[in-house]
Amino acid sequence: MSAGVNTPHRRFRGGTTRLLKWVFVLTGLLSCIGFAHAQSTYPARPIRLVVPVAPGGAVDVVGRITAQKLGSYLGHNVVVDNRPGANYIIGTEVVSKAPADGYTLLTTAGGHTINPVVYKKLPYDTFRDFTPVSHICNSSGLVIVVHPSVPVQTLQQLIDFAKANPGKMIYVSAGWGNSTHIAGAQFEAMAGVKLTHVPYRSAGPAVSDLLGGQVPLMFGPSPVVVPLVQAGRLRPLAFTGLKRTPQLPNVPTVDESGLKGYESTGWYGLYGPRGMPKPVVDKLYAAVKQMVQSADVRERFTQLNLEPVGSTPEEFAKFLKEDYERYVAVAKAAGIQPQ
Repeated sequence: MSAGVNTPHRRFRGGTTRLLKWVFVLTGLLSCIGFAHAQSTYPARPIRLVVPVAPGGAVDVVGRITAQKLGSYLGHNVVVDNRPGANYIIGTEVVSKAPADGYTLLTTAGGHTINPVVYKKLPYDTFRDFTPVSHICNSSGLVIVVHPSVPVQTLQQLIDFAKANPGKMIYVSAGWGNSTHIAGAQFEAMAGVKLTHVPYRSAGPAVSDLLGGQVPLMFGPSPVVVPLVQAGRLRPLAFTGLKRTPQLPNVPTVDESGLKGYESTGWYGLYGPRGMPKPVVDKLYAAVKQMVQSADVRERFTQLNLEPVGSTPEEFAKFLKEDYERYVAVAKAAGIQPQ
């Protein structure tokens, strides 16, 4: 049989090939339509918001405010999932490995950009493995607080005690590399004193032991310790912002107290896993922006010494890189070696 003869077998094989091509094309079109529909109807079920600290910490406070408001705006519950430990690393890793469909999100804070500075190895890439959504708010500073039984009334008295008793004054933090740790290390370097750092799994347990008198000192996150200072349960020595906080107007700044130029502030933001679709990111950003502009959230933030931001995803990504560079310089000046 000549090679040019169009046999039934050849006609059948050619038809099958064309049919398969159409099946692939239609499958692709249906997938695209389904994907676009899934994005346009997002969210279609509850969203998990991973909070990488124990209940009671500052990130938890911001996370719960965010979950409640986003749930009301998006029309589906946003459920807080506390995953504490290792200065946010445990919970952050969970999100880095989650599907990028917008149903697993992360609220975290300055430790996110501090960790690549103070840890030799992380189970994720701080910048590559996440999708920035929005910079929610800032903390204008921490509050240096002691248990009322500690016999120091001012920051200068703390410095004098620490110089006379090197290493004997303990301060607790929300974890190695947390802003509550870095603030203490920065203070040691600038004041020329030696404190003993005891890291906890998160701020909640650290503050609990501070309230109980088991530990004496903390560079405490404002959302957690300001209400306790106002209630008289902790004694404030100084505020770490360059300006006094309106919530504690009689508490001087560290800069005012003699350590010129000392400043330690914080921030809170929302992320998703790497590769989240832009329509989903945009919808989440719009909800965060609406949240931080609402009167009730602004009032709540004011009570917690927080400043609303609500930046775009692009602005937040730029901020994260700049914050990382800032902590590289802080860690170097404070002599902090990566673990």
